Amino acid sequence: MAPYRVQQNRWHVILATTLAIGTFGCSLLPRQDASPELTDAPPEPKEDTSQSERFTFSLNFKAGTKTRYQVTTEAVTAIGNAQTAIQGNSPTAILPKVSELSEVVFTQEILGPLPEDVNTAVALITINQVKYIRTSPGQPDLIFTNQEPADQNSPFAKLIGQTYTIEINPLGYVPGVFNLRPARLAVRGPSEAHAAALDLVSPPAIFPRHGFFSLPGPDAGSPAVGDLWKGVQQYTLRAPGTNMDPLGTHRFEKTYQLQSVRRQPVGTIAEIVFEGSPIIRMTEDGQPADVPFLSCSYAGAGEFNLDAGRIEGYLEHLEVRMPLPQTESPPDDEGSIIIATRSCWVQRLDLN
Repeated sequence: MAPYRVQQNRWHVILATTLAIGTFGCSLLPRQDASPELTDAPPEPKEDTSQSERFTFSLNFKAGTKTRYQVTTEAVTAIGNAQTAIQGNSPTAILPKVSELSEVVFTQEILGPLPEDVNTAVALITINQVKYIRTSPGQPDLIFTNQEPADQNSPFAKLIGQTYTIEINPLGYVPGVFNLRPARLAVRGPSEAHAAALDLVSPPAIFPRHGFFSLPGPDAGSPAVGDLWKGVQQYTLRAPGTNMDPLGTHRFEKTYQLQSVRRQPVGTIAEIVFEGSPIIRMTEDGQPADVPFLSCSYAGAGEFNLDAGRIEGYLEHLEVRMPLPQTESPPDDEGSIIIATRSCWVQRLDLN
């Protein structure tokens, strides 16, 4: 799991517990469905919450509301020995790892409802801070921390203060991103740093940045502690700077569970956990359309403030092992596989 800097111990314990329990499914959900067929034993409720009490989840879209978040994502890709992986051990990388870490701090200001849909809000996003680190074999490391004088000439520095707008619905799903042109023009250029900075203000990066956390949809109703609901999320796995970028686009089904609800001075905090599994895409003749994963582990946890209608924090970790893209079948004992991990951490920050 990737190391994180603030409150990391609590979030790692939550995620480790989720992985150990192994109760669930996966997504940024366009639609969520109830799942009464899943009958795993629910966890014990917190002491001040009745097991039968039901809760309503909805983001707060009051015009003028400002919230600041830090979103960190890290993707690591390596090639390892297939036999070691099949045995369930940590594979030894036989090629240097490719890693990419990005950290974006932004302020979200609710401007008001979308004229065509009063349940969807328009929010102004202002980028406050950026951090970026990329390492890949045979290429210079690409690092921006905003701490060195030379960083002020980096394309990443030009992202600070840039704005764009998003549409966001009460479940946390982001259906639209707009007004990106000024930010993208500010970082256009010929270098690898320009390209990486441009990626940070591209729709494939922005949609998940603002929509990682999925709340119960109308079909799930108002859940009680222990209740489950589902969603679907899509990821494009990447190994930046190599001929393995991208590794394909994959869909995962998540199953969420309301783990607990507790009352704190800042509000009533609901803790949600999930596990995910890949959705196999099939061809017309019933064969897998993609090279199947040898293994997949996907889990996460988050906290939602029911009184304030906001996300307090969220952490997820995905690890897949798959044959090299050029092979059409699982590797033999002598072969090699790709080990790709992706972690995301969202933290609400106090406004200055």
